[in-house]
Amino acid sequence: MAWYLLVKRYFKDIAHAMPVRGDRNETMTVNVQELKRISLDLISGGMSGDLGRDLSRKIIVFNAFSLIGILNLVLLGTLAYFQRNPWLAALDYCAAFVLACLIVYLRRTKDFKTAFFCGVGVIGVLYYYLLFTGGVNNTAHVWYFTFPLIASFILGSRPGLAATLLMLVPAVAFFMWENPPSPFTIYSRDFKLRFIPSFLVITAFAYFFERTREKATMRLEGVNAELKSAVSALQDTEEKLRKAGEQLEQRVEERTAQLYRANLQLAGEMEERKRSEDALRASEGKLNAMLRSVGDSMIMIDRDLNIVWSNDKAKESFALGCDGAKCHEVLCKNAWPCEPYPCYALQTFRDGEIHSSDSTLTTRQGQEAFYHCAANVALRDAAGSPTAVLTILRDITDRKVAENALTESERKYRTLFEESMEAMSVSRVGKMIDVNPAWLVLHGYKDKSEILGRDVVEFIHPDDRHILVERRETWPHHDLRSYQIRDIRRDGDIVDIEICASRIALSGQDAILTTIRDITEKKRSEREKKALEERLARSEKMEAIGTLAGGVAHDLNNILGGIVGYPDLLLMELAEDSPLRRGIITIKNSGEKAAAIVQDLLTLARRGVPVMEPVGLNRIITDYLRSPEFQKLRSFHPVITIESDLAADLLPIQGSSVHLSKVVMNLVSNAAEAMPCGGTIRIETANQYVDTTIRGYDQVAEGEYIVMKVSDTGIGIAPKDIKKIFEPFYTKKIMGRSGTGLGMAVVWGTVKDHKGYIDIESAEGKGSTFSLYFPVNRAAVKAEDRKIPIEQFLSRGETVLVVDDVAEQRELASAMLRKLGYSTETLASGEEAVEYLKNKQASLVILDMIMDPGIDGLETYRKIAEHRPGQKAIIVSGFAETDRVKEAQKLGAGQYLKKPYTLEKIAIAVRIELDKAA
Repeated sequence: MAWYLLVKRYFKDIAHAMPVRGDRNETMTVNVQELKRISLDLISGGMSGDLGRDLSRKIIVFNAFSLIGILNLVLLGTLAYFQRNPWLAALDYCAAFVLACLIVYLRRTKDFKTAFFCGVGVIGVLYYYLLFTGGVNNTAHVWYFTFPLIASFILGSRPGLAATLLMLVPAVAFFMWENPPSPFTIYSRDFKLRFIPSFLVITAFAYFFERTREKATMRLEGVNAELKSAVSALQDTEEKLRKAGEQLEQRVEERTAQLYRANLQLAGEMEERKRSEDALRASEGKLNAMLRSVGDSMIMIDRDLNIVWSNDKAKESFALGCDGAKCHEVLCKNAWPCEPYPCYALQTFRDGEIHSSDSTLTTRQGQEAFYHCAANVALRDAAGSPTAVLTILRDITDRKVAENALTESERKYRTLFEESMEAMSVSRVGKMIDVNPAWLVLHGYKDKSEILGRDVVEFIHPDDRHILVERRETWPHHDLRSYQIRDIRRDGDIVDIEICASRIALSGQDAILTTIRDITEKKRSEREKKALEERLARSEKMEAIGTLAGGVAHDLNNILGGIVGYPDLLLMELAEDSPLRRGIITIKNSGEKAAAIVQDLLTLARRGVPVMEPVGLNRIITDYLRSPEFQKLRSFHPVITIESDLAADLLPIQGSSVHLSKVVMNLVSNAAEAMPCGGTIRIETANQYVDTTIRGYDQVAEGEYIVMKVSDTGIGIAPKDIKKIFEPFYTKKIMGRSGTGLGMAVVWGTVKDHKGYIDIESAEGKGSTFSLYFPVNRAAVKAEDRKIPIEQFLSRGETVLVVDDVAEQRELASAMLRKLGYSTETLASGEEAVEYLKNKQASLVILDMIMDPGIDGLETYRKIAEHRPGQKAIIVSGFAETDRVKEAQKLGAGQYLKKPYTLEKIAIAVRIELDKAA
């Protein structure tokens, strides 16, 4: 369909070029120029602007031959079709189609080589068919003779010759084929002998014709190139001459203008010179007046240090009788130049720069005075070297005296500042600019470089920073210069301080000097005193209430004896169906309830505690959780859950099972009442050694304890109520329905009877935790049956060093180890342990983590490891395993053993550590 599209486009363009004039009866006139443009566009398709003349000619020939060929092939194909030769008709149409495609391809891609060769190839294939089949009436071979001309004109002389000879080879081979079958035609020998020479002659003619044309074209193109080059050179020369003429004219004009301006400038300079001379004379007069009236002494000296000029002030100050004297003789009374040599004046002579120094000169009165001396070049020779120097001498005696006084003052301030026992700091615009050693010690820093430049607020506790901000806003209008805040040490500890701030002048600028006094111990003592007073008041209050309750309970006990006893006797006398039995039973039950209240009052009065005996707290808790009282409580509060975590190795205490059971019952009941919407009650027991005093509701002293914790997830206790919860009859419940108000008072009295302590943690809306501390009964521990075969953990001749700051703990650990057969040594501090191990050996060190005063267990083991790497050790503490314990283990320490000690735990831990590979 390519040839169809090509023809369609051709006629479409013709239609556009044929405007219609007049009505239908008038004829259409054709625009000849437009038809020419369309025809030229068809035969020049595929050409670009950068192609040479020869290629352009070939493209035109190719397009023309192709268009003519398409028309001929269509006509011949149609003719062959009507002559009943469909194969020839099909081939003609195919060839016409391929040529149309090549024309379109050439127009779009500009690839003329591909189009040329493909076009020649298509014609060659068509000619082969015509030659081999004979065409119509065996006349088609005539077209074969046009191939050399087409190949040469389109491909060129040499490629055309090669294509023609290549075309001849199959023809010769075909002529050598005797009697070819149908549809191939048969040619006579005479035809074959005439055909080949004729084809060769046409080939030679086409080659030489094209070759001659190519050479002529090449020569013509060479001549054209030379002509173009010559014309271009002539044009360039003409342009250069034109520009040279223009430049010459421009330079003449510029030179004329320059001369004119130079004349004007010369006239102006002459006028300016006259004015300058007048100004110079006036300036010299002013300068002389200034030099005479200036307050500084001024002298001019030459290279030999001779004075060549001096002003009136210098003559007045140094008695210069006449010029020509040496400057050092007049000013310093020296026979040689001033020291340090070279002086400032000689340095100016050497490098021509300004030099200055402070010197002590002798005045005309013979007194020494401080002067600031500055020298600058006054005159130079033709080579630019200084020939005279002007020296300005300014009396700075008063300034020097003031500076010396200021230096002495700063020295005294520095001495007081650095050696003061009080911590001191200096700040400016809120930034630290200096601190003394006492400040560094107080805050735990080693070097000032860590402090300088930082904001003062960084070292203040966040809750107290508003105090400093408010004082800054109103500084210095304060009624009190001192105030108390809290600072943060480098290690994160809080230190209470008292600050006294005042304004000072430092290096000529305002600054704030702050004196800091450590009042941490004072604050702690005040808090401890207040807490002690509160506990004492609470204890006295409880003691007074207990005394009152005890007296009342004693009398009620006697009264209730009859109320509780006689109903039983009366019931024995009455018949089972007596209407009086119900009333008497009510009297009896009420009496028993009253007796229980009396018993609580006696406990509160601390008169009802029977003889103490070794008891196990776990067993008491377990028995209560199985008791009818607890089941009754569960029935009242079905939505609560109970969790327990009881230590398996819990040590015994000395106590009363009855009263301790009532403590458990009251705490659990109180927790259940605190969770009206349900929740969880958790009961925990554990062995705990308290290394340092716990300051909570009670102040828990150091020692070994059994800790029982009862916690709930209820409504919590308000801070204002915590101090009152152990008072008798103080309750938030409805009296007569949920209790008597004595339950927590009984808990408090029982714990105190057992020489224990109470601590409370509570948050409103989150719940409460009651922690009860009961002292361990060591006598009962020794009497207990051993849970392990002790023979497996006996000593094998090792020595154990026990380091603990508490004497009782040292003695206890040492006694247990001796019981196991170990040799023991005991020391009271980490420092003693370090010195001991420098000279002696120990198979194992049992090292307490918290020791006060002195270094703790971590620092002790770190120092021990420096002298004895790989030293075996066990870390012990009453607290949970801390980061410092883990750090000690990273350094090489072994197991962590939590106090209080038991023979089983210490035996296992020591044996396991000793049996480890070194």
